[in-house]
Amino acid sequence: MVGAGPKGIAIAAKARALAAAGLRAPRVVLVDRGEVAGNWSGRQGYTSGLLPLGTPPEKDVGYPYAASWGDASADVVVAMAEYSWQRHLIRHGVYSDWVDRGRTRPTHRQWSVYLREVAEAAEAEIVCGVVTGLEVAGDGRWEVTLEAGDTIAADGVVMTGAGPAITVPGQPRDHSRVLDGRTYWLAAGKLDRTRALNVCVIGSGETAASVVIDLVQRCHKRSMIDVLTARGVLYSRGESYDENRFYSDPGQWPLLAEAHRREFLQRTDRGVFSLAAEAALNQARGFRTLAGRAAAVEAREHDVIVTIAYGDERERVAYDAVVAAIGFDGRWFETLLGADASARYRDALGGGEPERVIAADLSVSGLTPPLHLPVMAGLAQGPGFPNLSCLGLLSDRILRRHVAVKDAAALISERKGEERA
Repeated sequence: MVGAGPKGIAIAAKARALAAAGLRAPRVVLVDRGEVAGNWSGRQGYTSGLLPLGTPPEKDVGYPYAASWGDASADVVVAMAEYSWQRHLIRHGVYSDWVDRGRTRPTHRQWSVYLREVAEAAEAEIVCGVVTGLEVAGDGRWEVTLEAGDTIAADGVVMTGAGPAITVPGQPRDHSRVLDGRTYWLAAGKLDRTRALNVCVIGSGETAASVVIDLVQRCHKRSMIDVLTARGVLYSRGESYDENRFYSDPGQWPLLAEAHRREFLQRTDRGVFSLAAEAALNQARGFRTLAGRAAAVEAREHDVIVTIAYGDERERVAYDAVVAAIGFDGRWFETLLGADASARYRDALGGGEPERVIAADLSVSGLTPPLHLPVMAGLAQGPGFPNLSCLGLLSDRILRRHVAVKDAAALISERKGEERA
């Protein structure tokens, strides 16, 4: 696993639960450059650590505790329950307090503490390092190369990281006035609070929302925050049962037409603010929405010029700072592929996009050895796999590729659904 965050930890915990249930689970190795769940702690960027978790904490590393393992399912669920959010609270003596306070969402930092506790309890094998290469070895397995020169042989590889931030044309790599969805949180404390600032936040998703909320609270009261969105207006996320159920149980997801799946993802996940973020901003002053896209960014010593394109119109606007909070590149792993691996990968894609050829086990269909890409699986397999909405099902899907199950009845409905689609 490349990454020791929620997805990697969930897979490591599930492998331990499978072994406890008597199944022959594969060895799971997590490779990460930082600390376990470090991106959630507030010490590595991506968050201040104090932001509330976007998903309910009950959607923990085992959720939805599906019967995915035939006759062994009950034993697997019992073993996974030891890693649940509720069990974590019980161990620390705060379960009743959490219930009485209305099952509040934990902060990202509190979530990182929970994830580290799961990793420790599951005895997750973690290697500190940076993956710099991914190639197919002579024995048909993956050869994972680390920056230090070490290599790891693997029957399958799971890419779990978010990747680098998506940039705007002209955006400098390292400039104090131009930040992104990761570096903003490392630099936020250095913003000048003694005078009014003009700041542009590019983006309309949850990354942008959290940045805007923090800026409104942090900056001088006369500051102005412009939120630049290519969609024209800011939309809130759909949160009905009919929408949420696909995140927990995507069994019928492949039966939807691709156009409807894409529309669903746009309405509920990509480029929308959560209801909590919208509620916070409804009470805030000092920010406005601008329709348009950032065609270019020009960073200067004392300001940043943003070229805003809307239709045929172009406008250059000067800001004290710019935050490009568009999101992160889910295809970052492609730069790691060696010559043979890259050729196999291109053949498997067949000239198409990876998000359209993700199989039920969240790997690229037709590619061997398997390369599992849960972050790219939203369109083909279900909206919950790229995020935290069904970590237990995600680990089931991936590990089932590498674990023999005597009773295959649990797979029938899923495969039939995929064939009909």
